[in-house]
Amino acid sequence: MRIRAVNVLNGGEILAEPVVTEKNEILIPKGTVLKEEYISLIKSLGVESLMLEDPYENYEDPNPIIVSSRLDKYVEKVRRLMEGHIYHGASKSLKEFEIIANDIVREIDELPLDGIIDIKERNANLYDHTVMVTLLSVMVAKKLKLDNKKKYNIAVGCLLHDIGIRYITVQYENRNFDNAEPVELFEYKKHTILGYSALEDESWIPPISMKMILCHHENMNGTGFPMKQKNKEIECKIIQACDAFDCYISGMECKRISVQEALNMMMSEIDVKYDKKVVNNLISSVARYPVGTTVKTNEQARAVVISQTKDPENPIIMLLNAENENSDINLENNLNKMNLMLEKNISILQVV
Repeated sequence: MRIRAVNVLNGGEILAEPVVTEKNEILIPKGTVLKEEYISLIKSLGVESLMLEDPYENYEDPNPIIVSSRLDKYVEKVRRLMEGHIYHGASKSLKEFEIIANDIVREIDELPLDGIIDIKERNANLYDHTVMVTLLSVMVAKKLKLDNKKKYNIAVGCLLHDIGIRYITVQYENRNFDNAEPVELFEYKKHTILGYSALEDESWIPPISMKMILCHHENMNGTGFPMKQKNKEIECKIIQACDAFDCYISGMECKRISVQEALNMMMSEIDVKYDKKVVNNLISSVARYPVGTTVKTNEQARAVVISQTKDPENPIIMLLNAENENSDINLENNLNKMNLMLEKNISILQVV
């Protein structure tokens, strides 16, 4: 089973859990094959995500995929709270983020420690990016065995880290600030200070979470902004790396690149921009080749990734041939399936 956002459904998916009304009455039963008219009805009810049968489930290693869309339900809550505060000021407190932070920490605590997050490069908005950074950061904190209080503080800092973006006047989506005019670069770099200032009256926010908001663009070597300081606190090191990674693959505050390019970039800047322990735990949490990626093996065979294993660099693939390359993949064809964690002589050469 896996959670999918309703707005990405195409029809033909199978419900793993029933759709119920506000009175807990079953509207569409478990096992129903979704039709377009069902999806329209579900959208009209305000349902944001569904639990669906996963066609890849029988091909997974015991190490499960953590589908990033499982946190889609938080995106709308983040948008509502953040925009309410921006447009209505102090009259709209952000204290409800306490609940969201605790819910996310609790949900991630229930996930397997060695689970692989299947996340793809995408065009994201501020709120999707915010939730994804929170997922990645709390997962890294869990792998580093930080206590629940620190994980909560990290979740709060992540959920609010980019609120200052809404106060700047330059385009920040899918653009390269390395070539920006000085006045635009100055305006962009203000967002950390603007965010910190906007939250000074929110006395419930832990001090370390406030520092995360201010310092999430500071680098290990002191070349970041706004103060060119070296991050010392583990909370700041975690958000700085996880925010940078999701910016790379979502096109937030930079030009969008692939997951593979982003991970390579992070690795090349360990101990320059990023903390080594944090990056290593981030890399071990993220699938290098997300499900659906078309790849070429070292034997020059074309294949598509259909699932993940405990090794994020060696997924389960389905070999493509003249018969199946331009048609739907038959997941029941075990002859074409290959677990690269077990196939020691075969590896992925490149993404195609």
